[in-house]
Amino acid sequence: MADQDNAPRMNPMDMMKKMMGGGGGGMPMEMCMNMCTQMTRSIAQTSELAAYATPELRGLFETWLAEVEQEAMKILTGNGSVTAPELATQLGISPESAVFIIARLARSDRVEAGARLTDDS
Repeated sequence: MADQDNAPRMNPMDMMKKMMGGGGGGMPMEMCMNMCTQMTRSIAQTSELAAYATPELRGLFETWLAEVEQEAMKILTGNGSVTAPELATQLGISPESAVFIIARLARSDRVEAGARLTDDS
């Protein structure tokens, strides 16, 4: 087995070029670099937001989230099943937030989540 500490080190850009099939740049490399840039920006934004999230604010969010989850459970108990947009309307939140709530409930095995094609597909 080769000693990894003695292995030649490749700089990240050269490694990326090699993985993308050469080194001539081109479309795959540009797409990869754009994706890396977007991910870096997202990580920076998340870090910035996390700096403002004091333990008190996180606690308040968790309390609010638990209340929204309880309300979602009441809606599901009454209806049997709902779509994310329907749940969003009834809870007064965005459809994306409703998907988040449904996913949390599903991860905790309190509901069963499903997916199906929409009419727009």
